Amino acid sequence: MNIAKQKRIWFRIGRMLLLLLLVSGQWSVVSGQSANELYKTASAQYKAGQFEQAQASYEKIISQGYRTSEVYYNLGNCYFKLNNTGKTILNFEHAHKLAPEDEDIAHNLKIAQLKVVDKLIPVPQMAIVSNWNSFTTSQSSKGWGVFALGFVWIALIVFAVYLFVAKKGFVLFLGILLLFLSIASGSFAFKQSNAEEDSSEAVLLTENVNVKSAPDANGTDLFTIHEGIKFQILDHVGNWNKIRLADGKVGWVEKNLFEKI
Repeated sequence: MNIAKQKRIWFRIGRMLLLLLLVSGQWSVVSGQSANELYKTASAQYKAGQFEQAQASYEKIISQGYRTSEVYYNLGNCYFKLNNTGKTILNFEHAHKLAPEDEDIAHNLKIAQLKVVDKLIPVPQMAIVSNWNSFTTSQSSKGWGVFALGFVWIALIVFAVYLFVAKKGFVLFLGILLLFLSIASGSFAFKQSNAEEDSSEAVLLTENVNVKSAPDANGTDLFTIHEGIKFQILDHVGNWNKIRLADGKVGWVEKNLFEKI
């Protein structure tokens, strides 16, 4: 193959890649505008008291891949107005997971949980474990990522200062400490990201269901749970999932009765 022919081939490949980039860029802009218009429409519908229409608009935004705490929060408010307890709590939980520091989301979630029939007393945890879990989940993955990046930049500044100061020991210690905090924040971000992407928690969406002793419709009824209750998924067998409630009770329910957070 001569050099001229090779150049023509590479030129065609480059042109195709450029075309693909331009098309993908245009699609992103179009889809972004569509989501923005949908959001404005949904907000107007909600203000006008058209809660079913607003709910459908917010659902459409999420189906396009725009899963933000604000959209989930507004969708939860729509379902609250429609008296759908399960969907209300599910969407507030989604929003809370993405923005755990948001006080409005936390407040509305607590209000919605008051409508749940089941009032469970959680299994007590050691104070140190409970406080640690509260701390690591106090920020979203993006929040911890910002902390990690910030600590790195400050550490770099400190190490730069290290070259020009007399008390090098203290400055070196400070720099190492900042790097450690950056690594810790990064690990928290990774943990939160995994929890946001693949949750083991779910919310019951049906009015009530009898929890079984085995993954079988003919299994013994252990207890009854009601719409809006949150539980942890432990295992699955076919169409059945093993769950654990906050109070420690364990049993089996069909997977089409709930949705993961």
